[in-house]
Amino acid sequence: MATTSKTASPGFWASKASEAKRKFRFKLRVAMAGSSFEEWVITKVTRPSFSITDTSHSYLNHTFKFPGRVNWEDVSFSVVEPLVTDSTDILMAMLYQSGYRFPSSANRQTIAKETSIIDTFEISALDAIGNPADTWTLRNPWISQASLGEFDYTADDLMGIDVTIKYDFAMYKGLKGTGTANQLSSEGTPAK
Repeated sequence: MATTSKTASPGFWASKASEAKRKFRFKLRVAMAGSSFEEWVITKVTRPSFSITDTSHSYLNHTFKFPGRVNWEDVSFSVVEPLVTDSTDILMAMLYQSGYRFPSSANRQTIAKETSIIDTFEISALDAIGNPADTWTLRNPWISQASLGEFDYTADDLMGIDVTIKYDFAMYKGLKGTGTANQLSSEGTPAK
């Protein structure tokens, strides 16, 4: 009986060229009609996530489950509010651009999806050099909630703003150009 000798590969962690994505290496671009947050004021962002609904069918003693619709979960991000860049002013400009107006008898404009859409919302993981390792692009994102922080005499933290974003779906582009962006190019470009 012949035996074959297999040499173990050094593996991912043994290679000095291997690198994992790190939480602190990211860039978020948020822009809407001329208003945008500067990258350095953004402190954190959640990556897109999804869930798939299910439908059950019962037959005698059994339950069979079928996949349903994909539901993309909200994304949130946080910014600090330095005095040189007024993050609240940028956020309020985005609210105004979405169609919100203060109540008056002369103005009856309301918020609509068409005017609420953020032009650019891209989350990029960065490698050690600062190049994008992957990018998530949200389609039809709009601000659904903003918490403008609180004052507190007992705290010396930086003032921060937390923003929640709703969107229709997210496209993914990997390091090697793989992901949903390539899959969609053969199916047609989705509406923005």
